[in-house]
Amino acid sequence: MRRRCEGLLLGLLATGFATLAITGRLGWPVTVAVSCAFILRGVLFALGREWRISTRAWSLTLVAYLPVFALDGWWFSQSFLVASLHLVVLAGAVRIFAPRQGRDDLLLGILAFLEVLTAALLTVSGVFLLLFLLFLALLVLTLVAQEMARAEAAAAVRLAAAERVPSGRLLRFSLLLTGLAVAVGGLVFFLLPRTTLGGWAARPLGAGLSGFSDEVRLGAIASLQESDRPIMHIRMMDATPPLAPAEFQRIPWRGRGLTRFDGQRWYDPDPPAVFGTEDGRIQVGRPAWREPAELVRYQVLLEPLRSPVLFFPPRLLSAATHDPVLAWNNNTATLAGLASDATGGAYSGVSDLAVPSADDLRQAGDPGRARLRLRPFLELPPQLDPRIPALARAIVAGAPGDSWDRMQALATYLRTRYQYSLENLPVGKDPLSAFLFDQRSGDCEYFASALAVMGRSLGIPTRVVNGFLLGSYNQLTGEYLVRGRDAHTWVEVYFPVSEAMRRDGFDRPQWITFDATPSAGTQTAAAQNGAGMLLDALSSVWQEWVVNYDWLRQARLAGGLQGGVAGAAAGVLRDGGEAAAAAWKAALHPAYRRQAGWLITVVLSLALALLALLSGWFWQRRSQSARRTPGYLDEAQQARARRAYRSFRRRLARLGVERQPGQTAEELLAALARRSPQPPLAQAAQRFISAYQTVRFGGGTEEETARLRAELRQVRRVARKRYLCAQ
Repeated sequence: MRRRCEGLLLGLLATGFATLAITGRLGWPVTVAVSCAFILRGVLFALGREWRISTRAWSLTLVAYLPVFALDGWWFSQSFLVASLHLVVLAGAVRIFAPRQGRDDLLLGILAFLEVLTAALLTVSGVFLLLFLLFLALLVLTLVAQEMARAEAAAAVRLAAAERVPSGRLLRFSLLLTGLAVAVGGLVFFLLPRTTLGGWAARPLGAGLSGFSDEVRLGAIASLQESDRPIMHIRMMDATPPLAPAEFQRIPWRGRGLTRFDGQRWYDPDPPAVFGTEDGRIQVGRPAWREPAELVRYQVLLEPLRSPVLFFPPRLLSAATHDPVLAWNNNTATLAGLASDATGGAYSGVSDLAVPSADDLRQAGDPGRARLRLRPFLELPPQLDPRIPALARAIVAGAPGDSWDRMQALATYLRTRYQYSLENLPVGKDPLSAFLFDQRSGDCEYFASALAVMGRSLGIPTRVVNGFLLGSYNQLTGEYLVRGRDAHTWVEVYFPVSEAMRRDGFDRPQWITFDATPSAGTQTAAAQNGAGMLLDALSSVWQEWVVNYDWLRQARLAGGLQGGVAGAAAGVLRDGGEAAAAAWKAALHPAYRRQAGWLITVVLSLALALLALLSGWFWQRRSQSARRTPGYLDEAQQARARRAYRSFRRRLARLGVERQPGQTAEELLAALARRSPQPPLAQAAQRFISAYQTVRFGGGTEEETARLRAELRQVRRVARKRYLCAQ
């Protein structure tokens, strides 16, 4: 039992570490080191070998690690909170090799629980849900096994093999307790009153989201573009006119707009206006009066980012959030919360996708009285390299004089003459000049900055926008998964209203998107396939119904329950039918069918295996119950007894003792005694007949059946010796 407890505790610690490792906050050196420690300990445990370090050596190791801890806090992690997390994880990994007592097992169990609790604050991944359920089951198993081990030790005896609890029963009992804990905990979670303060919301460690603060240096977004970190899930609710998923995927999602550039960084000097919302709703614009309208409504699940910026398609009209107050910057069209440590959440919005035609934009005239208001969008760095305006004039020398064609010429030149790269980015006092005239490669921020500055040098109002391109489309959930690698920067250009634009229904100036980044920097995946779909769907459900489950969702759920059980059941059936139909439709998609065929096979195999296990368990319980019934005779035991008796008769027949019709076992035994007076054979036959009658007519146990087979072998040996002597 002690060995079983040790194995379960090792699995518990490994699962706790895995939940923390998937957050990506440990760093690869710590993750690799601790993983190797668990693998080594697991191999030694499987082989039944022991390799221990003394408690004194473990303590000295902790003392020796203190200088490394200081370097980690000051230099490597640049955060003593993260360094402390590294210290605890490494200390636990070393502790699994040290001798332990009951108190040490308790401390290691608490350590595993704290690792899971910390991971819950750092991630909303669906993988965490799977690991958490595994951890919960292992925790129950470990606690039950530890209690059994303590009871065995208190009894001061070692239980016989027949008296020990089988592993199958222990596993079933623990899984039952785990299921009850999940059911009761889920019920309490959904019924416990929510608050609007979010005091226990996830607050990830580390700095804010690079590229979406009030001040952004060139190349700051590159670190985010190298990450697969989930940023948000987006669902298109409806569009007028209808919009295909591929068309919706081409729309950029803008975050923060920036107006001023000092040669190395973009920033916005103007503070935003603060508005109180009406139950979380805010109106920031009105749609064009052109017909037909091109409106799109969407919902967003934003991951915890420690950034207050909210992301929307261009030309936001209205938004609905849970925030009582929002900040709106009209110069940059940026919507944000007031808290700098925003922790994600759910919100929705409506945007106007209508864009004037190229011919209408070519006819846009002089800004007129708006020129004074547009001065921030025309400012150039104080020490701008004169080669940049000269290059801009040379590029547009052969283009028409309107802003549209000149910006298209600049974007085409940058897109075709420069290379996209996230490595070895231009630095120095003038990184923009280094990009344009020396290295000729950079990330999207360099392309956008060059386009915006060259446009301003030609008198064209521009602003830089940081945001995201829509990444992968999940056909199971109908949602778009946006990751860190989908981060992007582009330029928006101001166009005043022209008569042609008014005739087409645009009565306000327009900010039009221009992108100079080569295609290598704007590629996105069309869809997720295979297991990635299922994991993303799980993450989406986990975040929507657990992480972002607030008082508003609870109120809606309570209102639905108050509507009556019948109505709620009908709604569940209806929604379940729609969900099943959508899942079936997605499953029939060729791209998913090719990738997920193996996954369906695995799921069906597991379902059949589970059904077989349940069936075996049911029949075993039924058989055990029947054995306890008076007068019950086990058919299998009787069959074994009959086969043994036939073998016994054949052995006696070789010795000349034939069983006569109607002759009982006792009469056959008496005939043998008259025919063979030798005591060994008669005694062996007597013992066999006794065992046979016990099993055949008394429902003998497994031990008695084994005794019957042993007595038959003894009869054969004695009979063989007598036969040889007779020969």
